[in-house]
Amino acid sequence: MPRHGRRTSSRTPVRLLATAAIAVLVALVPGAAAAAPNRSDPPDVVPVLDCVLTRADGSWTAVFGYDNRTGTTVTIPVGPANQVTPTRYGTPQPTTFEPGLRRGVFAVTVTGGGGPMWHLGSTNLAARQGDAACPPSTQMPADGNGAGLPIVLAAAGGAAALLLARARRRAVAPSA
Repeated sequence: MPRHGRRTSSRTPVRLLATAAIAVLVALVPGAAAAAPNRSDPPDVVPVLDCVLTRADGSWTAVFGYDNRTGTTVTIPVGPANQVTPTRYGTPQPTTFEPGLRRGVFAVTVTGGGGPMWHLGSTNLAARQGDAACPPSTQMPADGNGAGLPIVLAAAGGAAALLLARARRRAVAPSA
């Protein structure tokens, strides 16, 4: 006869594991609990144009960094307080800002038309082809914005929760 009513605590270990996995992910993602900075004057996180690399074909690359003066990691999501315009340049900018001056964080390549402008907090920083040239030894920023590891960790936590739930169901299933 099937049982109705209140569930037993057989799923408690799975729930505890899922809660623990989420807590670990939040702890491992830099700046996950940090709030976006307010638009104070002077700003706490400001964009920096490191240099411009001009190529023989007429294209050029602007290399950006930032200065986080808060002393703590700050998260500013892509949006009005953190965007690169015009939109054709996509969203190469970071969303997590480690403390201090960080150089060579991301680059934007311009093949024609106007250069990029990074809007960060209350500061707007435009790059132009004639800005300070990059020295020959300049290391260009790697692709990505640092979100790869948190994404992998979240996927691994989800997969582990699914595998645990499946194993639990198999252990409880009656044998034929």
